[in-house]
Amino acid sequence: MVRRSTPVLWCVIQPWICQAASITTLPKPDDSVVLPRQVNGDVSSSTFLRRGYHTSAVLDGRVYIDGGEVSYYSGTNINFQYSNSLLSIDLTEDWTSDSVRFDSTSKPSGAANLDGGGIWVDETEGVLYTGFAGTKSNFGDNANQPQGLWSFKPDGKGGGTWQNLNSTADKTFTEKPRPFKGKVASGNGVGYFLGGLDGWGTNESDFRSGPVSGLLTYDFASKKAINTSVSLASTQGSEQFGSMLYVPNFGKKGILVSVGGLIGSLPTARADDNDKLGSMDSARIFDIDSNAWFEQSTSGTSPAPRQEYCMAGVASDNQTYEILIYAGWGRNLGAVSVPFDDAYVLTLPGFYWTKAPYTARNPRHALSCNGVGGGQIITIGGVDTTREGPDTLYKGVFTTSDPFPQGIAVFDLATLKITDTYTANRTSYSPAPAIQSFYNDKGRKPESGFTNSQLESVFANQNFKATNNSDASSPPTPSDSSSPSPSGSTDPSSSSGSKSSSSSSKAGPIAGGVVGGVAAIAAGIALGYFLARRRTTKKKGLSEEGEHQEQQQQQQQQSPQQGQQQVQQETKWQPGGYEPYPGGGAPVEAPYTDGTGNGYSGDGLYQHQQVHELSPHHVVHEMPERRNVSEMP
Repeated sequence: MVRRSTPVLWCVIQPWICQAASITTLPKPDDSVVLPRQVNGDVSSSTFLRRGYHTSAVLDGRVYIDGGEVSYYSGTNINFQYSNSLLSIDLTEDWTSDSVRFDSTSKPSGAANLDGGGIWVDETEGVLYTGFAGTKSNFGDNANQPQGLWSFKPDGKGGGTWQNLNSTADKTFTEKPRPFKGKVASGNGVGYFLGGLDGWGTNESDFRSGPVSGLLTYDFASKKAINTSVSLASTQGSEQFGSMLYVPNFGKKGILVSVGGLIGSLPTARADDNDKLGSMDSARIFDIDSNAWFEQSTSGTSPAPRQEYCMAGVASDNQTYEILIYAGWGRNLGAVSVPFDDAYVLTLPGFYWTKAPYTARNPRHALSCNGVGGGQIITIGGVDTTREGPDTLYKGVFTTSDPFPQGIAVFDLATLKITDTYTANRTSYSPAPAIQSFYNDKGRKPESGFTNSQLESVFANQNFKATNNSDASSPPTPSDSSSPSPSGSTDPSSSSGSKSSSSSSKAGPIAGGVVGGVAAIAAGIALGYFLARRRTTKKKGLSEEGEHQEQQQQQQQQSPQQGQQQVQQETKWQPGGYEPYPGGGAPVEAPYTDGTGNGYSGDGLYQHQQVHELSPHHVVHEMPERRNVSEMP
């Protein structure tokens, strides 16, 4: 095995290790510039730069944002802080990225502020759970965070009540090392945490961490935590830096879907068994009712392997479930990361990937996203993956202005576009034509078929009772198991609960003939409209697909240096077109991002300077492979 330098990777897993010997004293906030609530994560839009490494979830008409870190201007300097309050955004009103309002709720003493954590949602009781996972931040005062489990009961107005559950919760949360950077989901009255890393050691000098495997489940009602092994899945549950979803629409109690992320090497692995990014050519499915894991192959255009992406899903009115995979990175900083500014949609039950058609310009990682119904998915934050330098791996990615105002954007599954507008009260949506065409051509099964008959039976049990939110954690109800079978046909007796009468049997062909005639007329009209529109589109040159192809051809004809400059010189983000920067929001970076790999500036302060274009001969710093725990210093 070729050994590589370990420190850079540890900067990602536990960044404060790298800066323990040279902690920078940051300037205090300038109250005339920064809102008083800035340390609570509610940063003024005029001074906000980046938000990352947080977690978010949806409950009762609000999206809640917990933990993570923010960067912002303080005069001409850049401040770096961790968020010590719970933020929320109202989903019952329309808003844009410019106008969205954050409500900030302070935390009581003892409630932890964590990076790489998670939120569990208990819809039955209407509460959120935090503190079960995560690690302390390198920003601010670098304070250790108390261990334990907390609940938050929203009041419906942006506030709520916190409660320490250490006296009643399972001892797993108080006596065992708190895991971090695992995959989090919740549903059916249970919280889930897959894989991650365990940390031990109380001082910076002796802190160590290592990958863990297994699925931790916490029953909200019984307050019992159980860690089970992951069998029949290639990763054995050792998954980090990724996302997992609870999908209530398939199976008797719903399923968990896990794709991507970093597959960690366990301490018991061979010496040459290094960490690797998980392939997106397959998905891991956990059927909650049978406690069984499955591996299902996917088809279509699958994403490149990645970590620290965001993942969210929404159910459609076609009784399918679409999952968005957006952004992330391939463990390389710099211009080479630009192609990871992309979005893919995995549709269930077809397990088919569709790539959203836009030009990649502004990669990001360490973000979150949440399905909020009506085909809308809110994306929150993300740090700048193009910032590179061996001594600036962590803070450097926080030193540019986020192209999205306040770090917020909305991905519309119906159009496969990113916009700046959220529309409340959208209860359903129809899949984009690129997705719907798969089902029209292939039916409702994966192209390669299901892994086995057991998994096929799980997806045959479908429930789409007004469930259009991936973060809705309510389990399916038996009365709604009348969804179409995997073949796409619906059994009339199952939908009515009784056998069809002879009269209804006769009515079927008649109704079918009428519907068929209407469909034929509609198809003729649609075809005529399509042909006319196509001719018009060709004349005007407004075909979006053609526009993207032309842009890509132009980029390929340019030299690498010209292509690099094009990425840096874009100055305006137009919703739907996915341009990078809002008007007046020029990116900024710290003095060390000059392409030479130099460290901090001499005075230890991060001054506001004009952005520097990366050298055309820049060096890409590849993340080294992690050594086994026994080899760590």
